[in-house]
Amino acid sequence: MNRAFWINQGLFQISWPACVAGAAYGWGWPGFAVVGLLAAWQLHPKNRHPMDWTMVWVCLGLGIVLDTLWIQMGLIDYAMPWPSPEFAPAWIMLLWLALALAINHSLQFFKSKLVWAALFGGIGSPMSYYAGSRLGAAEWVAPFWQVVLATGLSWAILLPALFWLGRSRIAEVPPTPDRLT
Repeated sequence: MNRAFWINQGLFQISWPACVAGAAYGWGWPGFAVVGLLAAWQLHPKNRHPMDWTMVWVCLGLGIVLDTLWIQMGLIDYAMPWPSPEFAPAWIMLLWLALALAINHSLQFFKSKLVWAALFGGIGSPMSYYAGSRLGAAEWVAPFWQVVLATGLSWAILLPALFWLGRSRIAEVPPTPDRLT
């Protein structure tokens, strides 16, 4: 594990508290600062993986759909719901961006351990949403079991799929001039 791994992992780990605690206190800037730093570092041509941009677009697309679905289904309401309380808030989308930028870097271990990714997604995601709700960044509107079931099952399927995509070359973005050398 080299310096790039630790920078990616460190910024990825700091992203969750920056975004979630920031939202709980009504501060958007900590999440934007940390995830912005992660994006600047990881998307720099010297540090970028060929699948990074693909993962960014896929994760942002999935994030807006999935977290908006939780709102529309009446499962979760988010604090600091900018730009609209009807859609996934910007701070949640920052977490999706951070995940996208860690898949091919400090989390790449899971690319060959899809069952582990499913277990961590199925167990870890409800815990993460619960921790966020305890901090005040979200409110579980539906009964506990419904939120746990919805988030756990979704992430148990979604996370291994993202790692599978991250290891495939099928959806790789074509080379750009800065990656031809």
